[in-house]
Amino acid sequence: MGMKIRMTEIIIWDEKAYIASNACVPSGLFTSIEPVFVVNPTLGELIPVVQKVLFSEHKLLPQLTRDEIKAQQGLLPKITGARSWKRLGQKGISYIIELTEKGFLVEMSRLDSKGRWEFDPNKRTTFLPDTDLSVVIQAILEDLKTRPK
Repeated sequence: MGMKIRMTEIIIWDEKAYIASNACVPSGLFTSIEPVFVVNPTLGELIPVVQKVLFSEHKLLPQLTRDEIKAQQGLLPKITGARSWKRLGQKGISYIIELTEKGFLVEMSRLDSKGRWEFDPNKRTTFLPDTDLSVVIQAILEDLKTRPK
């Protein structure tokens, strides 16, 4: 049996990085749960938090009701102060880090024609499994420098 996927999302909002803990529902999808860690988007502050979330066991949730799913989906807009995913997408940036037996995959957001996040296929970046996490996070920080404030 292969290694299970490990993933985390870094959301940049108002010059802060938000990293939620993850849980898995029976369908296999990940959802954000508390605690949500808030740090400055620097290598020194991101590495320990991303490492903690990426390598901790993902909590298994029971099948959620529609209302519970809605509450979970509203967690990050609420904690960031954006209040909605639309506003978070327009003024924020999302980075996903996945780790499988093939290595790291980093997805970087852009806006679609409706002003919502989608992942930019031109910015998809892969790293070998033995890559140090600092190299992966540095690639995210390099992209962040290119984004308008």
